[in-house]
Amino acid sequence: MRQPPQEDSLDAQVERLGARMLERAERIADTLVTRIRAAVPVYRTEAAVSAEELRRTCLDNVTYVFGPLGRTPALSSPESRENGRRRAHAGVPLTAVMEAYRVSARFLWDCLAEEAARGGVPAEVTVRAASEMWLVLDTYTQQMAEGYREELTAQALGREQRRSALVTALLEGRPEGTDGWDAAAVLRIPPRGPYVAVAARVPGPGRHAVRGAAEALRAIGAGSAWHLLHDIEVGIVQLPDPARNLERLAAITASSTAGRAGISPPYDDLLNTAAALRLARIALLGSFEGGRVTVFDRDPLAVAAASAPEITGRVAHAVLAGLDRLPPVQRALLLETFGVWLDSGGSADRAANALFCHPNTVRHRLRRLEEHTGRSLGAPRAVAELALAFEIDRRVTPERPSAQQG
Repeated sequence: MRQPPQEDSLDAQVERLGARMLERAERIADTLVTRIRAAVPVYRTEAAVSAEELRRTCLDNVTYVFGPLGRTPALSSPESRENGRRRAHAGVPLTAVMEAYRVSARFLWDCLAEEAARGGVPAEVTVRAASEMWLVLDTYTQQMAEGYREELTAQALGREQRRSALVTALLEGRPEGTDGWDAAAVLRIPPRGPYVAVAARVPGPGRHAVRGAAEALRAIGAGSAWHLLHDIEVGIVQLPDPARNLERLAAITASSTAGRAGISPPYDDLLNTAAALRLARIALLGSFEGGRVTVFDRDPLAVAAASAPEITGRVAHAVLAGLDRLPPVQRALLLETFGVWLDSGGSADRAANALFCHPNTVRHRLRRLEEHTGRSLGAPRAVAELALAFEIDRRVTPERPSAQQG
């Protein structure tokens, strides 16, 4: 007795439904292009994605979605990943690409359901085919998004590498192949000066010295770019009206770093940043615990004290050698009094108020300073020598015990 033919397996029926969908692939792709362009504004012109490329992508997706039905579904999609990269490279927003994928998914489901109904396909076959279709669509959407993010990451890395290379060239004084406008565009600062360079001592390798300065500087209309080196963090600041804003920059720098910093004189050409940075570094060397931020043009004594340590150290020793015979606390007391007297315009009364002592005490300490150094505070040249030696001493010698009144 002849056996009746066995019914096709579920997989075979799903595969047959997929094959019928592939027969309509060209028409489905054409309709998809129309629907995507109607739903997603960025696809309505060919500025980012041409009609030819959009149709090719739609046809590929139809083929990749329905081709494997009834067989092993795709668990990865290099094509969708590459499509994501292309859309990111073209500047199409990810939200727009995702919306195009959603439009495609809804339409493909409508087409599958319509074909199943027209062919009298059993419900279980339709459900199985739909399940496989949505699995593939989900995989492709995820792969597209990953490709999109990979391209954005690559673009960001490329921009940062270009920025880093340009900053390095500027800081090293070899900006060949670029001009100030290109440099300003890459650094995202205004292309016209005046500028100043900031050098801030880092607390350790790879650790930032300055935090929040860019935002604070924007509040006063100053654009800035910051770059981390092994020993300092460098700021290139476009500073409008330096005569008015230099003090504000110094205050912002002081509040943004716990360490010491130096600020260069203003300069107009961005390509002169290397020379300005050298002056900012000298100003940085002129900073000390009592004056953490040194402005090159504002603190000439501090700059002079730090310019050539191997020479200035000898100068300070020659001028202040007589103080070395005193106990360290007494030495520190006389120098502290002298520094306050300088800051008080040479007034013993004002210095006494700052030191919380009697003016005669100030005068007594100053006479002792004269005796031990052999320099009279009534002689302008002697005062200049003592002032320079004082600035050098508090920067290039080890910290001494705290001065005490006496």
